[in-house]
Amino acid sequence: MSVRIGLVSLHTSPLDTPGRGDAGGMNVVVRALADELAKAGHHVEVLTRAASAGDLGRVETLDSGARVRFLAAGDAAPLAKGELPQVTGEFGRALRELPRFDVLHAHYWLSGRAALPVARDTGAAHVLSLHTVAVVKNARLARGDAPEPRARIDAERMLACRSDAVVASTRSERDAVVAAYGASPRCVEIIPPGVDTEIFHPRSASESSSLARTARAVADVRQHSGPSLVCVGRIQPLKGQDLAIRALSRLAPGIRPRLVIAGEVSGAGSERYRAELDRLIAARGLEHDVEFVGAVPRHELAALIAGSTLVVVPSHSETYGLVTLEAAACGVPVVAAAAPGLSDAVRAGATGVLVAGRDERSWAAAIERLLRDPGRRALMPQASVAHARAHAWKATAARLATLYERVAGAN
Repeated sequence: MSVRIGLVSLHTSPLDTPGRGDAGGMNVVVRALADELAKAGHHVEVLTRAASAGDLGRVETLDSGARVRFLAAGDAAPLAKGELPQVTGEFGRALRELPRFDVLHAHYWLSGRAALPVARDTGAAHVLSLHTVAVVKNARLARGDAPEPRARIDAERMLACRSDAVVASTRSERDAVVAAYGASPRCVEIIPPGVDTEIFHPRSASESSSLARTARAVADVRQHSGPSLVCVGRIQPLKGQDLAIRALSRLAPGIRPRLVIAGEVSGAGSERYRAELDRLIAARGLEHDVEFVGAVPRHELAALIAGSTLVVVPSHSETYGLVTLEAAACGVPVVAAAAPGLSDAVRAGATGVLVAGRDERSWAAAIERLLRDPGRRALMPQASVAHARAHAWKATAARLATLYERVAGAN
């Protein structure tokens, strides 16, 4: 059964580079799902906001056959997330003018607020993926980070209760949506995200060397003779890069790896956070041990991860922690926070280790144990790669297509 699917991603385009601006794991998810669903024979359009004059009316067809359509909503210019709630109504009106979809799958609460009324008016089924749950984020708020507003929490509660289905990445996300928002357990389905194992996979020495010639960040890592840590994510308090730096400073110079931070500043207050990271690096004498490489294209990111010794994920919370799955696909162990989402994504002891709390000494000890135990690290790649291969995007898309067919048939 072929389904007309609208993947609604109002605030960020799947064509944007993850790690830059508001682009992150959600962009990866939406792009991958669009491609796999289109390959499976469904009509797929990704519906996003035109953030420039050149995007107005633009429709881009991907190699898979999926389309990315840019809709007018507010000024055709970048808008801060705080301004986007004001344009959800206009985005919804533009969405309503398109031919009817069987399913509108809203990604993030802003998309849901725009798409749910359209779904109800046109008879389409409405599926919701929150990607980050506001009440969970607020419960684990980073120091200096602003809490999510009541308007967002109220909107997420409404959407979770009124959508035909809610897709959660993990059991912890499902439990949060049910307990905090009152969603019916029967309407919340756990479908973990996937990983592109054609891009993210273990590299031979020759392959890594070849990639190093085209990727500056990878070349820098390869030129560093000792071990290296990679921390991937937009630079903002939620992602906790400060903890990675503080833990690094607790390692003796003789074993201390170099830390490569991939991602750019994102969100209100994050420029201050970036300045705090610089001050922390200077105060701890780590100027030659930490490098910021900005947002890295996907193929270069894969090479960067595959060429590292460990991947560190010190986020305060994650919906899933997609980078842990990408690291697993590359056969690289992770050291991650024992936080919601990450605890589901990491097979503790097999694909990496989970660290409870945010004490820098505990993190340094966990990193050092792995650095000093190459035998243990050597055992992890096989389990990591097997874990990643069990999460192929094709399988994720197939599960979603089954869900779409069910909810569309009920409408």
